[in-house]
Amino acid sequence: MTYPTPRSRKEDDMTDRVFAQLKPGELDELTEDAYLRRRSDDLARAFQTPRSPQRSRRLTMPRLPFLITAATAAAGIAAAVIVVPGLVSGDATPGAPTTAAATRGSQDSQGPQTVDARSFLLAAAVTAAREPAESGRYWYTRERVIQKVTVDEAKYTARVKTLVKEWEARKRELKGKPAELEAANKEMEKKIGELKASPPKVSYAATAAYTEDSWHARKKGDSNRTVGNQDVKITFGSPEDREKWKKAGSPVLREDKPSTGDLDLPLILSIDNPTLTIQSLAGLPTDKEGLERQLRSLYGKSSAKDRVDFAGYLPQTSLDLLRAPLTPGTRSALFKVLAEQPGITSQGEVTDALGRTGVALTSRFTSDGDSFEFRLIFDEESAKLLEYSTTKEGESSPLTRVAYQDTGWVDRLGERPRD
Repeated sequence: MTYPTPRSRKEDDMTDRVFAQLKPGELDELTEDAYLRRRSDDLARAFQTPRSPQRSRRLTMPRLPFLITAATAAAGIAAAVIVVPGLVSGDATPGAPTTAAATRGSQDSQGPQTVDARSFLLAAAVTAAREPAESGRYWYTRERVIQKVTVDEAKYTARVKTLVKEWEARKRELKGKPAELEAANKEMEKKIGELKASPPKVSYAATAAYTEDSWHARKKGDSNRTVGNQDVKITFGSPEDREKWKKAGSPVLREDKPSTGDLDLPLILSIDNPTLTIQSLAGLPTDKEGLERQLRSLYGKSSAKDRVDFAGYLPQTSLDLLRAPLTPGTRSALFKVLAEQPGITSQGEVTDALGRTGVALTSRFTSDGDSFEFRLIFDEESAKLLEYSTTKEGESSPLTRVAYQDTGWVDRLGERPRD
């Protein structure tokens, strides 16, 4: 029997570094859905052309909207299996936000008046405090995601495969030559960076929409599950765009076969706040002052502090909390904290991607000189989060929209909350 010559630890480390450039650096520590689209500003950046081979999850540098699975990367990506969950990014035409009633009638003769953000949030705090506390084994969420197609997946995949083959060949050629291998490693990292700086873009306008179910375990040790790519719909901006797509070979813009993934690792709820997990939510303060102190403390430890002020950090971190199973007291306190923050305004009543009417509250943030509007839509009666979206200034449709169709506690994987 012939045994392969063992590789040096340094060669292994170089391989790991090279292939780490082809996947999000946070793959090992984030939730399976977090690295798809969880943060609004991350979404805004991810669905534009990335400009750097290094990625943080927030505003300074974009993350690449392509994943290579950790197992594949560790195996040297022999088959170069590329997963592209972030290929697409907001709704161009169907389901775009529409104003149902931007103003509300008043009791006096001064005419209609816009719903006040602070008043709505304070009323929401009262509503949240009255909700009964619930629990279960898994926190279930059903989302409808609507995103613009921006990157040519087939071309990107082909280029990555070429780089993989080139790197494997160079490793074999330079075996036993550590100095030359190190130089080749740097050259490969440069090429990867160039690909990510200028990924191939589609030449047509198209929108992809899909549904995703997730079950997040309350206890450590229990598996988490995500079922994605359900009810996939592709919409083109015009007949001309469809023709351009056909001339490009009618590439698959998003796989339309449902995919199920189980993950045994604990899930992080907030990219900028890795200590926030489902297990830690019960320990959050239930009073306004205490919760604000906690949030400011988290902000001080977050990488976000180098890019946005607390007023910019809070609405987006609030999204991570509001979609999670907060206790009624903490949820109420969070609404009170938001009510006192500057820069949150109301757009009045709007309809979300599922046709539901709610009150829209907006804030703004800046990324690499570009301004974006971040919007949360709430049900007026229950104060339940219906949808969030991110829109680049000057554009009429969002970069991405996520509508929350159903949430609640269940006791088994695959189960949905009872009506």
